[in-house]
Formats: sequence, C-alpha cells, structure tokens
Amino acid sequence: MNEEIKRIVMGLRPIDDDFMKAIFTDNKPLVEYVLRVILDKDDLIVETSETQYDLNFFGSRSLSLDVFAKDSTGKSFNIEVQRADAGAIAQRARYHSAALDISTMPKGTAFHELPDSYVIFITENDVLKGNQATYIIERGIVGRNEWFNDGAHIIYVNGAYKGVESPVGKLIHDFMCRSADEMLCPPLAEVTNKYKNTSEGVDYMCKAVEEYANKARQEGILDTIISLVHDGLLSATEAAKRTSLSVEEIQKLAAQVG
Repeated sequence: MNEEIKRIVMGLRPIDDDFMKAIFTDNKPLVEYVLRVILDKDDLIVETSETQYDLNFFGSRSLSLDVFAKDSTGKSFNIEVQRADAGAIAQRARYHSAALDISTMPKGTAFHELPDSYVIFITENDVLKGNQATYIIERGIVGRNEWFNDGAHIIYVNGAYKGVESPVGKLIHDFMCRSADEMLCPPLAEVTNKYKNTSEGVDYMCKAVEEYANKARQEGILDTIISLVHDGLLSATEAAKRTSLSVEEIQKLAAQVG
C-alpha cells in the first residue's frame, strides 16, 4: 500500500469529496439520518438514495449531484458538500433547485403535482456570514410578510459553526472530523471507522483516492491541449491524435474556452 496515499486517506473528513462519496454510497440509513438532523424531521423516511447522480438536459448545463434522495412522500433532496465558497453561490443553489424540479416532473404531470424539493449545501466556511448553524432560504412575498409556498427549499449548513449543543451542531462537528473517535454522531462515527480502521475500508479508500488523482491529472492534460488548440499553437487534428476525442469534439471544446 502506498503510504503517502494512506496518509491522505487518514486525513480525509466527511466534508471532503472522496470521503463523502464513500460514506454515502449504498448507505441509505446515513442519508436518512443526515436529512432528519438537518431538517429536524424524525419521521422522514428515505426510500431511495444515490451518490454522484447525473442530471443531463439537452442544450443546458448538466449536473452531478453529490447525493440525490427521495422520501416516502415523494419529496426530493440534494445534498452537496462544498469546501470552496465559489461552489456554493446563490445562483448555483438556484440552478440545483431548478434541476431537481425538472428531473422529478415527467411529461404530462400537472404543475400542482410537483413535489417539494430540498437543496442542502454543507459548506466548510460560513458562506452567508451570519454565524448560524443553518440558513433556511424560502421565497416570500415582498411587502406582505408571507411565504410564497412554492415547495422549493434551499438550506445552507455552516461547517464553521462551533456549537455542539444541538443535533445539527454535533453533525457539523463530525463533518469536520478526521477520526471516528472524535465524532459525536454514532452513524457517522461507525461509517468513518469502517473506512479508516479496517483493512478492507482503507484499501477501498486508497484505490478511490488514487483513481481520483489519476483522473484529475488526465483532465489537466486535456485542458492544456484544448487551450493550445484555442490559442492556435496546436491543430485540432494533432490534438485528436493525442486524446480519445474526435477532431469535431476538440474544435467544439476549444471554441468554449474563455
């Protein structure tokens, strides 16, 4: 086992993409637990959950959701972990909310049948800078002090919050922990122990980290090649020879470079 990669694995936290994906994959009980705590709904029952859930819309930007889930009443949920503030801007939350609506409304569905949706950003920093554990964003009617009640809900969970008196405070604390021994929520401690303190779990995480590093390296090389084509320093034909893409695909990507 590569000791450097193992060291990286031991330093991962639930707020980190690789570890978040591992602990939530095929772990519906954990998704349910996290949603219950954040939404303060002890009776919430998750029927389905999936990590890295892809949403593709013709002619529009696609999304890969960190976690997508549906509960027993048909409500849809998207949990995103965001370490960088730029990944949690208001417009992104709005787009995720719209994407959930589109993906859960088949053709022919009446508008009143659109299920409630929840977009939840768990951020490393206090993006909204109010020192709150959570920020609940709802549409309201200006000048009337009333909710619009369209069923769309956006929640920011502040990873920088330090209080552990409440269940959500304990959850936030655990999302920033590297060790199961430091955690306060049994479900998170249990799954963290699995991937940090068992040979099977550590092997799985080491392979996942290595695959992620290789993918990032390959994507970086491709970005460089596309930039060279855009700048006229490399032909699309030559670029195609160096990648698995066609000349047409190379030209399309080069045209999108800012």
